[in-house]
Amino acid sequence: MKRALKLFRYELKNIIRDSMTIVMLVYPLMLIIVGSFLLPMLLDRFGGDTQGTMVAGIVMIILFASIAPFVSAALLGFLLLDNKDENTLDTIRVTPMSLSGYIRFKTVYAYILGVNAAFWVIMGTKWLSGDGYTFTIPGIGTVDLFENFTIPWVLVYALVAGLFTPVFALIMASLANNKIEGFAYMKFSGIIILIPALVVIETMQDAKQYLLGIVPVFWPVKGLMTAAELLDHEHNLPPILYLIIGAVFMIGLTALAYRHFVNTLEK
Repeated sequence: MKRALKLFRYELKNIIRDSMTIVMLVYPLMLIIVGSFLLPMLLDRFGGDTQGTMVAGIVMIILFASIAPFVSAALLGFLLLDNKDENTLDTIRVTPMSLSGYIRFKTVYAYILGVNAAFWVIMGTKWLSGDGYTFTIPGIGTVDLFENFTIPWVLVYALVAGLFTPVFALIMASLANNKIEGFAYMKFSGIIILIPALVVIETMQDAKQYLLGIVPVFWPVKGLMTAAELLDHEHNLPPILYLIIGAVFMIGLTALAYRHFVNTLEK
């Protein structure tokens, strides 16, 4: 426990020194501001109360739900690459803290950040946006997209979505040799956050939706949207099953990515 506390204090100092990690930490707040004020204004100005505008609002919520754990994953990946560049991981081998223990600490540390970001991006946007995501659709009535986003479901979603943090971070740290390469991988992999949004397409709401399941973050996002009673379809699973599948899938990927990362350090 004392070792973990010392490492935690070190990480806080590292965050203060590195402007990039500071930006990544405040990124959820930036998303909340954009989602609460800018996007509702744009939807109202250019769309109004139409079904297409409502679908656009759903897409925005999906993207926000996907990007929060992705940013935390990038943060952990860059921290691990920092350690590789500075040979910190080699130094740890001769200290009382084992290499595996250090990596686990980093993973848990970033996972907590990912859970925190995933939860507050959704709930913060809901609380601050007011009726920004409420639409009166002819033939349907008044629809508040955030009405069924309850704290328990959003919290469970965040706990599962946060598991994407070690998956992507360990893969990025394994493939990249330095932070420059890591940044390139992060930009290229940004398309990951777009894939779950394809579920709004009618043809991807039946059994074909599970083709999107190759992207780990699809499962918690789909579970959250199903729990919120958005994009209902007869082929949908119960919300909790999406979350369970997502958790098992990402835990398994984390184990494989961790093994691969350790192997790269041995070379």
